[in-house]
Amino acid sequence: MASRSLRRLRLAARREEGQSLVLAIGLCAITLLTISVVLAASAVNLKARQLLSLADGAIVAAVDEFEFVADGGAPRIQLTADQVQQGARRYLADVGASGRVDNLGIASVHVLPGGQGAEIVLTGTVSPPIIGWIVPSGIPITVHSTARTVLSR
Repeated sequence: MASRSLRRLRLAARREEGQSLVLAIGLCAITLLTISVVLAASAVNLKARQLLSLADGAIVAAVDEFEFVADGGAPRIQLTADQVQQGARRYLADVGASGRVDNLGIASVHVLPGGQGAEIVLTGTVSPPIIGWIVPSGIPITVHSTARTVLSR
């Protein structure tokens, strides 16, 4: 009787061979997929932060392109959209920004009311590692940055 039970147990064990291999392959696939997604998300976040840093530098450089207007007894600062656009382009060219971010572009420039500050919107794309073939044109990123110029004595 014991030998029959032992035989049945051996037969059942033989039928289960290979099942753990499928499980191991599945777990490896899930692990690799998770690593790929985390790497892609990290790459997008890192590139967005880099683009934001470029936007901050560009807008600070651009608002320094102001004109000083002596309006009677009240001097004031005046900015135009063209001045801001040119200042931002010059800054981005000076720091080699187009080599750091793919498809870098200035989406819009707005002068704040009163002409003492401006806002810039930069765009670019990120090609995530490993899963870049899923999105061959890259993942678009957009950042906004604002700066003001203050006149003080």
